[in-house]
Amino acid sequence: MIIEKFLLRETARREIYKGLSDCYYIPDSSLIHRLKEMERHLALLDSRALPHVVLMRSELQIVENLDPLRSEFARLFVGPYNLPAPPYGSVYLEGERRIMGDSTVDAGNRYRDSGLTISESFKDPPDHIAAELEFMYFLVFSEIDAIQSDQTDAGCEYLYRQKSFLKDHLGTWIDDFTRHAEQGTKSDFYRNLVTATRVYIAEDLEYLSSLKVCQAM
Repeated sequence: MIIEKFLLRETARREIYKGLSDCYYIPDSSLIHRLKEMERHLALLDSRALPHVVLMRSELQIVENLDPLRSEFARLFVGPYNLPAPPYGSVYLEGERRIMGDSTVDAGNRYRDSGLTISESFKDPPDHIAAELEFMYFLVFSEIDAIQSDQTDAGCEYLYRQKSFLKDHLGTWIDDFTRHAEQGTKSDFYRNLVTATRVYIAEDLEYLSSLKVCQAM
């Protein structure tokens, strides 16, 4: 029963990371469904990010045309002009709005060390927020798979990698990124998205730091 409850929580964590990652791509008509799924998993964890995702879904439900939201997405995160909130970790970790720095290389190395390859269709640097969120999804997915296969040591290793990645990468630069986005956006949808992202990552890092499942943690 204890392991089942633990895996239920880990499954929720996995799906929240995937849902957040999906939100950092250009919005399409399937986004409402993904937000509903994320609401369900956030509710299971009693996350303070839940109200912000509810507001995101509520806004989408009354929008008839996604073009203004897509335009705001491009203005904030894509360009071609000066970006209010560059979605790359190195910009905040290395200063001077630098892209493709040492932290970018480290992120890519961690992906490869965990057996993950970046799709050729993904044209952004490996420290793009969508990629880092999806990497967390992959690590939690791998952890669950290892535990269900009675590979406890491997499961603990993936938990350790999650905590390490949040501390060295996503959890370190998310506050600066979300502050830039909150100040630069004209959209309540994206203001709620970046707030939900920041709140959930802080909660998850606290959760991983408190885990007693593995001695390595």
